[in-house]
Amino acid sequence: MKTSKKNIPIDRIDFDRENPRIKGSLEKYGNNLDDQRIRFALKSATEGSRSFSSYNSLKDSIRSAQGISVPIIVCPKDDRFVCIDGNTRLTIFYELLDEEAPGDWTTINCLVLEGPEQRDIETIRVTAHLVGAREWPAYEKARYLHHLRNVIFLDYNELIAICGGNRKMIDQQIDAFHDMNKYYRDKSSDDAFQIDRFSGFVELQKQNIKDAIFQADLDLCDFGDWIRNGQIYKLADVRKLPSVLADEEAKNIFIKGGVRSIEDAISIVEENQKKDTKSPAEKTTVAKASMSLLAHALLEKVKTMPREDFIALRDKNYESADQDIELLYDLTENLLDLLQDV
Repeated sequence: MKTSKKNIPIDRIDFDRENPRIKGSLEKYGNNLDDQRIRFALKSATEGSRSFSSYNSLKDSIRSAQGISVPIIVCPKDDRFVCIDGNTRLTIFYELLDEEAPGDWTTINCLVLEGPEQRDIETIRVTAHLVGAREWPAYEKARYLHHLRNVIFLDYNELIAICGGNRKMIDQQIDAFHDMNKYYRDKSSDDAFQIDRFSGFVELQKQNIKDAIFQADLDLCDFGDWIRNGQIYKLADVRKLPSVLADEEAKNIFIKGGVRSIEDAISIVEENQKKDTKSPAEKTTVAKASMSLLAHALLEKVKTMPREDFIALRDKNYESADQDIELLYDLTENLLDLLQDV
């Protein structure tokens, strides 16, 4: 694919309506979508990132330099161009032109793609948005993974090469996107649909969660209701569902309760588990052990785990197997968080 650099008048460049970072925000406009609404969505998406006021910071930088050093990427379409990467910078040029800021804002530095294939365009979008430096909603990332996998038909090796991660992670994100749309979004009004609840549906994909729901004679519509109604408020509590649904007392408190009812149910599970564990003296001894001693003991336990115990855990051949697996998941995630912090 050939490329060329040139300055192009901004009024000859169209915004990318397939921009994955704002595509969800644009859907609500339907046939009323225009450049003004696209510019508003781009500005809102950037201001909503972790870097507060990043849009204004970028704008100040461009104003100070009276231009951009890194060209935006465009591809020809009829007698015009479509901006594949750099829509936010293009928006800022329009604003600075309207504000009559010092400098020439009528043209912008562009890298023009000559005769790109659709896959070339999608690769640039992935690089610019999915793995770019700017933070954007996980739901929109998952939507784009779904688009690349199921619409553009990129294979897993291509996705992994471009996006990183692994096949399991990609499938998990796409499945979470499907489940959120089917069991949460389709039953919510546009105003009630909150994409920041997406991580709850990512948790739903983890081992044992769906199985625990089905074994409790419930289904994924119920799960959507729990998220929508706030019964599961802290989304990390989704991973506690197997132990909650396996305890009849906790299950009733959760199902029949209101907002954050899973937290009360978790407390019941923990209290009931304490009753079934070791004597107070033994628990006190374990609680006073150092972290290094506990880590060493657990490491040795895992390394020397008898084959029959492994099979029993894997095949869930004893009553508390689900809770044991869930506890190991919790331990792993908390240890990873601790290691990242230190």
